[in-house]
Amino acid sequence: MPGLNSTPNHAQWMGTLIVNLQSLEFALRAFLHNCETGSANHGEPTFLENITEGQQLAENAFTNYDALRDLIDKYNNKIRPTNPDLEVDPGITRIRDALAHGRIASQSPLANAPQRLVKYARPKHGLVRVTDCYTLTKEWFDEKIRLVAESVRRVARAMTLFQ
Repeated sequence: MPGLNSTPNHAQWMGTLIVNLQSLEFALRAFLHNCETGSANHGEPTFLENITEGQQLAENAFTNYDALRDLIDKYNNKIRPTNPDLEVDPGITRIRDALAHGRIASQSPLANAPQRLVKYARPKHGLVRVTDCYTLTKEWFDEKIRLVAESVRRVARAMTLFQ
């Protein structure tokens, strides 16, 4: 039974999109790490299964605090000179930021009403500008999921070219 104010598949679509965004970030970090070190691991415990709480690691593409936007910029700068067809659309960061910092609600209490996602900028002089506003339909999710999944595939192809 769907939850109040959600379509029956909303959680599945949202989960798929979020996992794809996480996969993209990990793929970008793996690509950049490989470019830094010339190998996928470089003998350091950088992969998740080897990490323990409190452990201190060297800063690298896996461990740094780069935001998705920074990772995409670094990746695109490396790939652009030889393979511009493998660039990742930096607009993906707007989707990720809207999901992370936006507000989601339904315009109707009906279980099948589409959700709305709205993100606001920081206030300036008492006013807040709407930066993003989406209706979270199946078509919207399908388009964004395809966009992010294709980006993951591009980074995977780039990994084979830069090894």
